[in-house]
Amino acid sequence: MDRYVVFACISFIVFALIPAAAAQPSGAVTGRVTNGETGRPLPSVNVIVESTGDGAQPRGTSTGPQGRFAVDGLAPGRYVVRARFVGFASRSREVEVSAAESVGVRFALAPRTVGLDAVEVTAAPTVSETAEQLRKADIQEANPRDGGELLRTMSGVSAVRRGPVGLDPVVRGLRSRQVGVYVDGMRTFPAGPARMDSPLSHTGPSTMQSIEVAKGPYALTWGGGQLSAIRVETNDLFNVARGERLSGQLQTGYDSNFGSYDVTGTVSGRSDAFAYRVDGAYRTGNDYETGDGTSVPADFLNRELRAKVGYKLGDNQRLTAGGGYQRQDDVDYPGRLLNAQFFITGRARLGYEYASGTGLVRSVEAKAYGYQTLHTMNNEGKVTYASENFPGPPLRVAVNADITTLGGRVVTQLAPSQDLRLKVGADGYRAHRDAERPFQVVKNGDPTTPGFYESKQIWPGVVTADAGVFAQATRLLGPVEATGTVRADMVWAGADEEQVTDVYLDIAKPGNGALDADALDRREFNVSGALMLTAPLSEAWTLSAGGGTAVRSASALERYADRFPSNKAQTSAEFIGNPRLDPERSWQADLELEARYDRVSFTAGGFARRISNYITLQDAPDVEPMLPLPIFAEGPFRYANGTATFYGGEMSASVAVLRSLTASVSGSYLWGKNLETDQPALGVAPLSGDIGVRYEPPQGRFYIEGTLGGVTEQDRVASILGETPTEGYVTLDLRGGLAVGRGISVEGGVTNLTDADYVNHLNAKNPYSGTPIPETGRIFFAGVNYAF
Repeated sequence: MDRYVVFACISFIVFALIPAAAAQPSGAVTGRVTNGETGRPLPSVNVIVESTGDGAQPRGTSTGPQGRFAVDGLAPGRYVVRARFVGFASRSREVEVSAAESVGVRFALAPRTVGLDAVEVTAAPTVSETAEQLRKADIQEANPRDGGELLRTMSGVSAVRRGPVGLDPVVRGLRSRQVGVYVDGMRTFPAGPARMDSPLSHTGPSTMQSIEVAKGPYALTWGGGQLSAIRVETNDLFNVARGERLSGQLQTGYDSNFGSYDVTGTVSGRSDAFAYRVDGAYRTGNDYETGDGTSVPADFLNRELRAKVGYKLGDNQRLTAGGGYQRQDDVDYPGRLLNAQFFITGRARLGYEYASGTGLVRSVEAKAYGYQTLHTMNNEGKVTYASENFPGPPLRVAVNADITTLGGRVVTQLAPSQDLRLKVGADGYRAHRDAERPFQVVKNGDPTTPGFYESKQIWPGVVTADAGVFAQATRLLGPVEATGTVRADMVWAGADEEQVTDVYLDIAKPGNGALDADALDRREFNVSGALMLTAPLSEAWTLSAGGGTAVRSASALERYADRFPSNKAQTSAEFIGNPRLDPERSWQADLELEARYDRVSFTAGGFARRISNYITLQDAPDVEPMLPLPIFAEGPFRYANGTATFYGGEMSASVAVLRSLTASVSGSYLWGKNLETDQPALGVAPLSGDIGVRYEPPQGRFYIEGTLGGVTEQDRVASILGETPTEGYVTLDLRGGLAVGRGISVEGGVTNLTDADYVNHLNAKNPYSGTPIPETGRIFFAGVNYAF
């Protein structure tokens, strides 16, 4: 069946490349839309171009990430160009379009009801990768400790809590390596086998400009080997006025309960051709209390420094370079067997960008990057460290892990004809990772007495690599905008055979029982494709329908883990990798309806997904456990292929009740089943919803906002994998902000005002008590920001 989908996508792209016939030379309208108060670009703004004379059908588009838009194929004549965006006053302008010429238009929209813009998660159906996005205003007001907490504000998206920070993304039931993560175009992986450091945990929220989530196989131009994806862009290097040599901001805040405080700062500047930016952050926290007064270990210390420089070679070209360093120390993980001693991450990247906006070649982007993360964890502070609270001799257990990744990307956007946009490119990465687990049994309660000691590889010098090419075509077929994407990836995976244990080699043997030299190596050629159709039902209503297939190769843990806990189970047990796992293939269909009026926005969508070769777990009774831990009574288990199905949907709406008062509502539902175990799929979130009210006067000097969130009980659980039911709960959050003047603003509020005692269903379980990690009780927070 795969070849039919691929053939359909290729056929669409070939068809799209056939130039459209034109009876006479035509013109175009191009431009940019910005926020009239901040000067920042506005993405996803609806732009309508309507003729004033011949009654021709209005043409529409939406702005891209930099606020730019283009409408081609216009017959000579006079047109009215309108820019409309929820939360901003609409603006229009009349222009004269001449044959074979492009007319430039700029709009600076004034915020009318800033609340809509600040709290709404926007969807851009005319963008080829169907995605939702959080903008800078959302990120600043959310008071997050890391990026994973931000994802919990989006419908259909959540995160797994294993500790105070490093929440691991979950998108419509997809988790771990099924979700690709990109930071400034860099494919990002955790160093820790247990994903204590999720891919987002090494990028501080204060440096994030935007977060975009593709909820299905629509991110094929971002990279390969994923069933959905998250893209983070850090603070814009050139988002400073020319000639402003020094500007920036300093922010500090404090959270009660966590006892955490942070200090973040930014310094930036720009001349005619040169720009620079430096971001720094310091964050620390302590244990927190739940709603019933239970204390949860939650210490952490985080320091971060990032720098970017850029040089404009001309009006259309620029070079950029960036780097960063982050260190996290002494991070508690109540949802894991071990705590983290430290994470150390270093990153560097180089980029070239060309953007003309006219002609055949509209843009070219090239990027090269590299990063390394070192990670050490041990069981100090856990019950296994001392014999008083553990039924067995004390242990000294550690894990030392690291990952080094090199990658690059090149992509160009073309305009072969008036109604066609084509994107072609290639990307790839190579990741080398290593992880070992030394442990010692303490004799007679004295750690200085020599006892049983052994150090074994969790995975032995694993190398994974992916090189892919892609093509995407977007074309207007009458009133319908169609986007087709096809991608091909060559994947390599291998491990150092000399370092693996005999137990693992027994699993890796081919069917004849003899160990082949290439038993641990894997080569795959994977093809993915997607098609999205967007049709305007009226000036305000839009209908989108899409579908596609994407492929995800097995991760290093799934292929090469030697008796190590899994990210795909809530049970404390050891799991052994399977080097012969087939890649997962997702088949997904989506339908979305969107409406945008001056005072109202509405979005509702649903999806259905089937994953063949779904990587799940099976008993491995023939495998001996590695660690002498009583909590490992279950298992060991091994990874295996199966099948799973999912369906669900989300909705959101915002209404400007009054000029200064905005009301919003959102909700999501997910159903999933693992056909291999005949149980619900692991990590299916329960029905949830939010109701919010925000008051903000037009001048934007202050705002007050309240959000009531509700989650139903979840009894659809994968009990075989150790998942347990959770109760429903309701929370109430209040927050507000005030612009004092002279660049000073303050924010504050309270989360979980009623001090509810609750557990997010996705949270990991304490491996010793078997109970899920609870969320925090009431938290008061306050912060001060100074911009200069």
